[in-house]
Amino acid sequence: MRPTIFVFVLFLAGCSSIPPARTSDLSRGETVRVLILLYHHIQDLPGDASDSLRRWTLTPAQFVEHMDWVAQQGFDVITMAQMNEHLNHGAPLPAHPIILTFDDGWKDNYTAVLPVLRKYRFSATFFITTESVGHSAFVTWEELKAMSEQGMDIQAHSVTHPHLTKLKDEAARREIEDSKKAIESRLGTAVVVFAYPFGNYSEKIISMVKDAGYESATIVSGNNLGYLYRADRSYALSRIAIEGGNTVGDLAQSVREMKENHVSY
Repeated sequence: MRPTIFVFVLFLAGCSSIPPARTSDLSRGETVRVLILLYHHIQDLPGDASDSLRRWTLTPAQFVEHMDWVAQQGFDVITMAQMNEHLNHGAPLPAHPIILTFDDGWKDNYTAVLPVLRKYRFSATFFITTESVGHSAFVTWEELKAMSEQGMDIQAHSVTHPHLTKLKDEAARREIEDSKKAIESRLGTAVVVFAYPFGNYSEKIISMVKDAGYESATIVSGNNLGYLYRADRSYALSRIAIEGGNTVGDLAQSVREMKENHVSY
């Protein structure tokens, strides 16, 4: 029997010493709630930064406050790969799991995020847009390799970050398949989770993701194009947007809502 999963994903913005998540006696058929945080940029912005950049950016000080809160709340930090193992292969989860994710592969994921994660001994999942890798504002393959070797989970976010449902089928398949191939070839790690760019997907896109060999995928709550309510939630794990101005108080509110609203996955 599949486990009952409650997943709440927030849109926010390793090393051998990073310990594995503590496992409990939770097994298939039991209930666990998973809080998933999603960040983009972590940096101090110049005064002339665009409204869009400000919207999706936390300062390094804000990010440390968030990680302090995660630590103080007693969460067990896991990755999307571990979540996938639980959903699809019955692997146990800790009693109080939380997942930290970062989209696109910005340079500050390596320069600002990684040192903080190592300080707290947290792991995280980074969804990478592969064609951007190596450009000035983005991480390099060497940096991604180092992140992977230090316990970080690297997964796919397409090749060029398009609205997949607006592409012709062949182009959409290339975006989905080639990003997986590039990461696996460069890093030598398994890519099993896909993040739909812009949270933009459909039944056809889900079929392509399955055909490419992914075992689960993430979306953005509120941008579901009518496909949020699916019998199989493995390919529609919801993510809720938390923007740059959000505080630890907003995170605490999300936990309260998680406990009050029983959305089963």
